[in-house]
Amino acid sequence: MNFLRHVHILVPFFRRRWPYYGLGILILLVVDLLQLVIPRLTGQAVDALAAGGAGLAKLLIFLTSLAVIIAILRYCYRVLIMGTTRHLEYYLRERLFAHTLRLPSEYFDRHGPGRVMALTINDVTAVRVAVGLGAVLLVDAVIMGLASFIVMVEVVNWQLAWQAVVPLPFVLIGTALMGRPIHERFRTVQERFSQLTELAQETFAGARVVKGFAAEPVAIDRFTAASRENVAANLDMARLQAAYFPVSHTAPLFCYAIALYGGGRLIMDGALSVGDLVAFLGYLGLMIWPVTGFSYLVATVQRGSASLIRIAALLAEPAYETGLPTAAGSLPGRGVELSHLTFGYPDNASPVLKDVSFSIPPGTVVGIVGRTGAGKSTLLKLLLRLYEPPAGAIFIGGREIHALDYLTLRRGIGYVPQDSFLFSRTIGENIGYDGEYPRSAVEKAAGLAAVKEAIDDKPYGFGTVLGEKGRRLSGGQQQRVAIARAVVKDPDILLLDDVFASLDYETQTELLANMKAFSGGRTTVIVSQRVAAVKDAEFIVVLDDGAVVEKGTHAELVALGGLYFKLYEQQLVNGEQP
Repeated sequence: MNFLRHVHILVPFFRRRWPYYGLGILILLVVDLLQLVIPRLTGQAVDALAAGGAGLAKLLIFLTSLAVIIAILRYCYRVLIMGTTRHLEYYLRERLFAHTLRLPSEYFDRHGPGRVMALTINDVTAVRVAVGLGAVLLVDAVIMGLASFIVMVEVVNWQLAWQAVVPLPFVLIGTALMGRPIHERFRTVQERFSQLTELAQETFAGARVVKGFAAEPVAIDRFTAASRENVAANLDMARLQAAYFPVSHTAPLFCYAIALYGGGRLIMDGALSVGDLVAFLGYLGLMIWPVTGFSYLVATVQRGSASLIRIAALLAEPAYETGLPTAAGSLPGRGVELSHLTFGYPDNASPVLKDVSFSIPPGTVVGIVGRTGAGKSTLLKLLLRLYEPPAGAIFIGGREIHALDYLTLRRGIGYVPQDSFLFSRTIGENIGYDGEYPRSAVEKAAGLAAVKEAIDDKPYGFGTVLGEKGRRLSGGQQQRVAIARAVVKDPDILLLDDVFASLDYETQTELLANMKAFSGGRTTVIVSQRVAAVKDAEFIVVLDDGAVVEKGTHAELVALGGLYFKLYEQQLVNGEQP
């Protein structure tokens, strides 16, 4: 079965938890065997009642005691088995979450959050149910079914036993035929749910755009279409199960009819007592329930199998950021060197960066400018290994970048992306997101980012809880909080990716002055389309179509009259103050 093919994913968990799970299965076996006594005792009680009641009280006390013992043992095995599967649910979610965070950025370019959300919610639950309830149903089907039939044959009447179970093979045949279709249709159900989740998440995240374009009808139509596909997939699954239920629920009626007819004839012939028939019917019920429940077992296992395959597919995605140490070291130096760096995204026909080479001495402030799409942001992402650069193309402190582990590299670099992302936490927690920082350090970072005054104006100051993606702040405030988050870690290298786009000239001037004071001794790379943001840099690199076309100071580049001068001149014409 597909489930067994991917069960190795669960092995590390069960190496730790098998005593609890195994004990639960053992107690379940004991409960099933104890239940085999009840029909026989019930039949004896009926015969005792028919004989005048001799010994009936003793039988009733024994039955009551047995029922109490079974009830206690049922509680024990459910706690052990179902409790273990709850821990399994926790284990799988934690493993999926940790693995997803270690996947390369290309994965998130290809897949939205909906898929991972569905895996960590629906698919993990389906695996838990298969391992928990599925195991209980399997033990019941095998032990209870076979044992009940053996007792019926050996203790009551073998001919009646064989006649009564004739309809049951049809149930098993139907169950076998529906296994694969259930697996395929449940996988489709989970995929449709992933798409629906992703669409809903994307729509609500972009609620302002939807409202701003009066596009609510469009959004509703798209969600309705995705929801219909989800409903259609679930209805396909329901129809398949509905087609099987008449067989699984009608067959037991024929079993009881055969037993009552055949047993009645044997009672009239004196070959069977009334108590024996009652016991026989009790054993027949113990056997029918697991057999008819076998269809639910197959459906449960097939759902778990489909979900486990989806989980295995995600865990099989190559995670380059494996083996992260518990603590990061320090960068070997603050100098950066790029040597013939050529890089392209998998979906791009041509490289984004082409033979880029330049050096940044330690403690230098460098500006990188260029038109939109020149590769500026990509360059910073490669310095962080958010995308994997080619070997031998980037060196930090004289060491090849792949020789540095991820924590050392990224904790030594302060990075402010072009699109600042804030979490639904307090402003203070957003600034100190990656560690525990004293309040004084958080406030100092906010001051350097020219946002402390705006924060203090909030009713709860640094304790103000932000909405999703920081929507309670303006775009410029969000950007400056992101800058404070990079500054508070006191990095060796600071990367600023077009962080002045949302700022007015006065705030930009204040922030540049603060960054100039902060950058003393540390390497700072400023990416911007505004000449004013880089004109005071110690040297400037101009990118165009992924290649370095100019290098030099502001004065040198203006005198050169090339692309940098054109950008400078254009901004002068547009009324900016470069």
